[in-house]
Amino acid sequence: MSSRHTSPEPEKIKQTLARAHRNCQKMEFAGIQLEEVIAKLDREILTQRKQRLGKALEQGQS
Repeated sequence: MSSRHTSPEPEKIKQTLARAHRNCQKMEFAGIQLEEVIAKLDREILTQRKQRLGKALEQGQS
């Protein structure tokens, strides 16, 4: 038994590459959305820290 390697059809290759490219775009889009969520959480954390420090400083002046 000899195994023969056959090349896929050019149209099949084209479709596979198009799907791979689309999936890559989806992953990049999801990564950008994740970065936006992380940035929003970072801003919220900074705001909370600023408020706590502001209150601590006000209490220290009393």
